[in-house]
Amino acid sequence: MCGRTACTLAPDVLCKACSYKKNKSDEYTQVEWRSSSDGKEYNQAFNFVPTFYGPVMISKRHLDANAPVEDRVIQPMMWGIIPRWHKGSPTKHKMTTNNCRIEGLTESRLYKDPLFKGQRCAVLCEGFYEWKQPENKGGSKQPYIIYFPQPEGISIFEPETWKDRLGELWSKENGWKGPKPLTFAGLFDVWKSPEDGSIIYSYSVITMDSCPAFSWIHERMPAILETEDDVNSWLDYTHVPAQEAISKLKASTILTCHPVSADVNYARNEGSHLTKAIDLNKPKPLSASGKFMANWLGKASPAKIDKSSCVSPPKEGVKRQLSIKDSVQDILIGKSLQLFGSIYRGNQASDACYPPRASKQLINVYVMLSREMLVFNRRGLQGC
Repeated sequence: MCGRTACTLAPDVLCKACSYKKNKSDEYTQVEWRSSSDGKEYNQAFNFVPTFYGPVMISKRHLDANAPVEDRVIQPMMWGIIPRWHKGSPTKHKMTTNNCRIEGLTESRLYKDPLFKGQRCAVLCEGFYEWKQPENKGGSKQPYIIYFPQPEGISIFEPETWKDRLGELWSKENGWKGPKPLTFAGLFDVWKSPEDGSIIYSYSVITMDSCPAFSWIHERMPAILETEDDVNSWLDYTHVPAQEAISKLKASTILTCHPVSADVNYARNEGSHLTKAIDLNKPKPLSASGKFMANWLGKASPAKIDKSSCVSPPKEGVKRQLSIKDSVQDILIGKSLQLFGSIYRGNQASDACYPPRASKQLINVYVMLSREMLVFNRRGLQGC
């Protein structure tokens, strides 16, 4: 499964990072960058989501029939293949197409056509996010970012370790020695709008069962092209037929990962902090709304009854009973707020206002309070 990535590398960095030897040359060549067919810009984002336009590497022959098949270009394409039979807005086809399962590629109505036409691509990004299921019932999923191991002294998520050294990190003789982006095996298709005739290139990432080393996070993973030979075989659709190309795809075993902030859970959140490693043993900071709720609950205190109010002239009995009844209600509400606060403060590890694992407890408190109020309303203050 792959539904979120970090994809921020600049076009010139990607062209260097994907450099290759063509025509059995001893020298490396940078990949050519092409603008998207519909004029859409590459959406650089630390929280990259489907429908964004991301960098995709393909054989240049797909764009130029006279180009050698080994020549490569990188072009921004929309994440999520648009069904070729779709009419209307390109994002309104109501199908989830950001991933395509390897098990059904050859039979899929949507994917078998681009597969057998040789429309294979390498999808580029720094890393992808995946969510580990909680160990305890009611816990929160923990996001991780998964990526290739990096050269010594370089972090793909810390540009300060490499961006001022681009000139020395690439050469025709040695190729690229800088940060290494991920390369997913994918399929792309070309959709023509029946309304205005515009052409849109879109893609899907191929997924498969995870390897044992990765399955502790998730049971599915993208098909990763680990080596230059893997990339070359996948892109060379003229010499490597579809079935053979699929058979060569394997679950990667050389990936590394680290836990990241739950801020990445929300697609609207953006920023370099999303890719930074966090300490899982450190309590998670409260969000702004969480701090407000904690302060509010912390100030709650039970009201006190003035028992002397039980001794008054009989004619004020009705008013006296209402006054005492209101005081008892205040006590119940105060105790409830205190209990809410206790439960909440005991679950500060979550950044939600009401942590999922506390939800059941809060519901039980609410039910208990409701029952107490119901009994009180029925019986009144008999014997006071």
